[in-house]
Amino acid sequence: MPSKLKWRVNDLCEFKSPKDKQWHLGKITHFAPITSIFTVEISGITEGILAKEGWQVFDYHISEFLRPVYDSQKLSVSHKAINPITGEDWFFISDPTHVFKKLRNNLSKSHIGEKNAREIIFNKKEISWKHIKAEHTLSKEVEDALRSIKELKDILKGTRHFIRYSRKYWQIMHSKINFKSLKDPRIDTLKEIRDWFICGNKQKTESKEWISLQCQFDLILSINGFLEMLEYILKKYPNSMVQPRRISQDVLEGLFGVIREIGGDSSTHTLKSYGYALNKCQVVALVSSEVKSINYGKADGTETGITTLTRRDYRKENQDNNKKNNYIHQKYNFRLEQLSPISHDVFESLLVDDLIMGKINIPLGSHDKNVEQENSRIFHLQNERYNLIEAIFYEDSIDELLQKWQNIVRKMAHNAVPKKIGVQWLASWNSHLEISLNNFQCSGSWYQDFLVTANLNGSSTQRLVAYMLLQKVIKFTFSKKTEKTHLTANQYLIPEKIIVLEPAEASKFSYIVGWIVYKLTKSDNATKSHPKFETIYAYLMSLNSEQVVYEQDVQSQTTNIIPGQEFLQFMYKMESLIFQLFEKHKEFGPNILQYIHNSLLCNIPLLESFNILLNTSTCQKLELKDDVKNCLYERIVSTYMKSRQKSWRRFNDLIPEKGTSSLRENLKSMRNNNQIKNKHTLKKTSIPKDPVLGLKQLQVWARLNGAEEEFTKIFLVSELQ
Repeated sequence: MPSKLKWRVNDLCEFKSPKDKQWHLGKITHFAPITSIFTVEISGITEGILAKEGWQVFDYHISEFLRPVYDSQKLSVSHKAINPITGEDWFFISDPTHVFKKLRNNLSKSHIGEKNAREIIFNKKEISWKHIKAEHTLSKEVEDALRSIKELKDILKGTRHFIRYSRKYWQIMHSKINFKSLKDPRIDTLKEIRDWFICGNKQKTESKEWISLQCQFDLILSINGFLEMLEYILKKYPNSMVQPRRISQDVLEGLFGVIREIGGDSSTHTLKSYGYALNKCQVVALVSSEVKSINYGKADGTETGITTLTRRDYRKENQDNNKKNNYIHQKYNFRLEQLSPISHDVFESLLVDDLIMGKINIPLGSHDKNVEQENSRIFHLQNERYNLIEAIFYEDSIDELLQKWQNIVRKMAHNAVPKKIGVQWLASWNSHLEISLNNFQCSGSWYQDFLVTANLNGSSTQRLVAYMLLQKVIKFTFSKKTEKTHLTANQYLIPEKIIVLEPAEASKFSYIVGWIVYKLTKSDNATKSHPKFETIYAYLMSLNSEQVVYEQDVQSQTTNIIPGQEFLQFMYKMESLIFQLFEKHKEFGPNILQYIHNSLLCNIPLLESFNILLNTSTCQKLELKDDVKNCLYERIVSTYMKSRQKSWRRFNDLIPEKGTSSLRENLKSMRNNNQIKNKHTLKKTSIPKDPVLGLKQLQVWARLNGAEEEFTKIFLVSELQ
């Protein structure tokens, strides 16, 4: 709600009580013009008894403690204005996408048992986040699941209605189906949604018993503005059409995002730079519409030098790389398993690198003798480097040397941490570490250790090989890959027992499994780009069924996947195994998800159950090879792991929240906290009068971050001298 500029005695208001930081309905009873103090009386229920409290607010701070009472009549006309130039009507419509997010956020804070949480109530029935706790919160599936619980059907009625009206609001305002007349049934549905939320707002006795005033304002404003706009356009321009999704700001925000990206480093544009970026965006869009796709199709680029656009087959390249990597692993696997983790990663990366291992084909024959001699020299150096790497690969002393280098690098990283941890400590640590690493590489001591350890006979490529080993050690020391590649459980682990869920939880679980199948068959690009996608689709749909639901009042069509019993049993087995793996969350800490993901991928009994499941399919005529089965199994595991993170957060908060604040916001709040601490710590009045004690206090302050700057603010130059 907008703030009020002038308050008078007997005005109704909402007062923010300093006791509980909540907004209460109140009334201004007195104003003292000499002291500019307002007296506000609020009422509330304490231990079942109606009690009144009086508060006094200075005029200077009145905007922090007073705000207008929600008035639906005033709100109903605030969506419309007159264009001062053309005289036509203007309609204000809050962005439906942001309104829907606000509705979900308000619900997520309702009856969660935390301080300052909301307690949304409708017809004396609580609307609680505890009733849901599921992905796709405001969806029809969750509403149907709540209705299916017979014992709690009456208790969950308010929550079901909140979900229903929020979902219908989103479906109508994001629909591609055009409004062609004022007899469209969706208009009555929008009015019903508006009236329900207005009714809920009138029933509240205090502000926290309903959604926030800002959310209520935006919701009613968007519905009233849209309905008035529909009536205005359809009456003034007969046979016209209005597409609801066009009023969303998503398209406009996407355009601004593209323009900012085109601008490079410029996050804020001038009028001139914005014009250049917009023209460039339009040209790119025009060319893209002509070419369609750079991976598919052909184009004739006159006078550009490009006459053909061919598709690059990434899948074929990946298959070739996988075959090469499998051959290398089979050849060197026994020795790699004997090495330490750091040596394992270093030599594994070297052995699969064609350039380092000298597997680049060089033409030895040439018409120019100088070129032929140079090619022959390069070929000789390649063979020499290949033989040298294979020789030191089997030396245990080299393994020990790499571990020694890693310990040296770790010690440098530890010593580079600044003694005073300030806001920019990470940048300072990075700079000190870079200097230490450069000094170590320039010293040459690492190369002398390599010569002593390898005991070579003056190879011309030995210094290059030693330098590559050192660079790989530095890279993998700070790489997370070294830590995560060994996070796997026993590959023959079997769940001790299969979990049994309550009817409500079982319904939610079934919906999540259906959503996974829907994503794999409809929107997962990695699965849809597979050359055998049609076969994969046929197998998945033979194990599950598809249900299409059409709602007349919102004119929307929803496709739901109903998981089959065999597929659901397999997912229950996977969930049971996941809960068993979660028992080691104290041991692995934040790496628990990576541990579970790796363990599921290599779990042989679970993979065998999946193969048995596919064999029960009715699509036996379509052949599904082992590599395709493994690919499908990996996509199911990965998609399921992402979809269930919110349900697993109860494990000591190890699973990060989605949508956390950005790094910039974290740094901003960190600086504000430091400024507040410095502000309250350094005060001239806090210095003891005793000179000895005062000197000790100044010495303590001098060790604080930003002490020099603070001293210049609170002391005169003569005092500092």
